[in-house]
Amino acid sequence: MKKYIYSILSLFIGLTAFSQIPNSGFENWNTTNQTLPLGWRIYGSVTQAAPHNGTHAVKIERNPANTNEPGAILYGNADEGNFIGGIPFNAKPDSLVAFFKYDIPLGDSAWVLMMFKNGGNFISQDLYHIYGNNTSVFERKAFKVNYSSGLTPDSLIIGFTSTNPDAGFTGGYVIVDDIHFVGGTTAPVPNGNLENWGVFTNEEPVSWTSSNIYFTGAPALPVNKSTDSYSGLYAAKIENVNTPMGLQPGYLLAGPQGQSDLLPGFSVNFRDTIFSGYYKFNPQNNDTLTIGVVMFSSGVQVGWGFYQNDTAAPNYRVFNTPIYYDGMFSGTPDSATIAILPFVGGSDPHGESTLLVDDLAFGPSLATSIKYIDNTMNLLVYPNPANEFTNICFTLDKQSKINISIYDITGKLVENISNGEQTKGAHILRYNTNHLTSGMYSIVVEINEAKQVKKISIQK
Repeated sequence: MKKYIYSILSLFIGLTAFSQIPNSGFENWNTTNQTLPLGWRIYGSVTQAAPHNGTHAVKIERNPANTNEPGAILYGNADEGNFIGGIPFNAKPDSLVAFFKYDIPLGDSAWVLMMFKNGGNFISQDLYHIYGNNTSVFERKAFKVNYSSGLTPDSLIIGFTSTNPDAGFTGGYVIVDDIHFVGGTTAPVPNGNLENWGVFTNEEPVSWTSSNIYFTGAPALPVNKSTDSYSGLYAAKIENVNTPMGLQPGYLLAGPQGQSDLLPGFSVNFRDTIFSGYYKFNPQNNDTLTIGVVMFSSGVQVGWGFYQNDTAAPNYRVFNTPIYYDGMFSGTPDSATIAILPFVGGSDPHGESTLLVDDLAFGPSLATSIKYIDNTMNLLVYPNPANEFTNICFTLDKQSKINISIYDITGKLVENISNGEQTKGAHILRYNTNHLTSGMYSIVVEINEAKQVKKISIQK
C-alpha cells in the first residue's frame, strides 16, 4: 500500500482543479417548456403542424442541437437498437393507416414501425420505409400487419421517425396525422389523432446531459433539481423510473455518450489523481451506484476512476476514487467525461433507486488532506455488456508478469488475451470482441499469485 500525504500546496492545487468540472455543485440549471403530444414518447424535435383533420398534426425532425437524436414519436422503448415495452392493445387489425407530408433527403428514409406482442413474445414485427418528398397535401399510406401467430395481441409498439436512426442524415422532416388501424378487430391508437397536447417542464443542470431527453412528455423525469443539498442551494437527484414501458434508467453525463463508450467531454489541464464528491443513495433490489470519470488525450482514453457502492446512504457521504492512468501515458489529459448512475453502468437497473450527488471535485480529496491509495489490481472491464470491444483496465504496484484470459460460461478457455511482463502503473487493454458469440464470459487476470475475475456479457 502506498501512502500519499497532501500538503497545503497540493490541497490548493486540488481546489484549483475543482473548477475544471463544469457546474460541479449543480447550482445552475436550465429550464425549458415544451408543448408535446400526450402519451407518445418523444425523440428529437417534435412540434405542432397544420393538420389533415382536427386541430393539430405532429412534425418530427432530427434535433438540430444534437444530431445523434433523430426525430421520432413512439409507444414503447428504443433500447440499444431493440424495441421493448409497449402499451396494452387487445385487438388484431389488418393494417395501419396514417396521413403524411414529408421531405426526406436522397438516400435517407423515414420509418414506420409496428410490433404486436402476446405474453411478452412478438407475434408481428413490421418496419416500413418512406422515401422522397410530398410537401403540398397529405398522402394516405397503409401498412399491412404481418402476423406470425394466430394469437390476438395484448400489447403494441408503434412509432414514426423522420429519418433512418442509424444514419446521419439531417434536414428532413415528417408530418403525420390521423393514425389508426383498419380491418379485422381494431382498437384506437391512444392520441392517434394528435389532438391532445400538454406543456411539459424540464430542468437540466447546465453543462450536463441526462436521460430526461428520453422521457420528454412523461409525468416523472429521472433527473431533477433537489434542495436536499450537501452545500449551496441544490444537488442533482437521479432516479430509475418505473414507466408503462418498464423500469427506465436515470443518468447524468458531463460529456457525450458514443454508441458503446464515453467520448471526450469538458476540457481539463491537470493530471489529477483523485475524483471525489458527496452523495446520498437509496438502493432498491440490490442496485449499485456508479460514479466515474474517464480521462482523454487527443480523443484517446488514457485514464479512469470509478466508484461503486450498493450500501444505503441516508445522509451525505463522501466518495473518493483514484484516477488511474495508462502506464504508457505520462502526459496531461486534455478532456474528461463524468457519468453518474443509480445502477451499475453497462447493465440494467434493478429497482427505483435514487441517488443525490453534490460538490464534485478533482485533485486531493476535499474531505481530508490525507488519502491512502491501495494500488492493487483495480480491475475494471467496460463497456459491459460489450458489442464490438471492451476495455480491460488494471493497475500494477510494480513490474509484474500478467496473464489475461477469457473463458466461456462452461469454463472453457476461449482465448489467451495477453501473457507477459507489464510495467508498474495503470494499463488499458482494448479487446476486440467481434469474434465472440452472444453470451456470458469471464475475463480472468492473473498477476503473480493474485487473480481477479470479471463477468462480461457479449450482446450482438
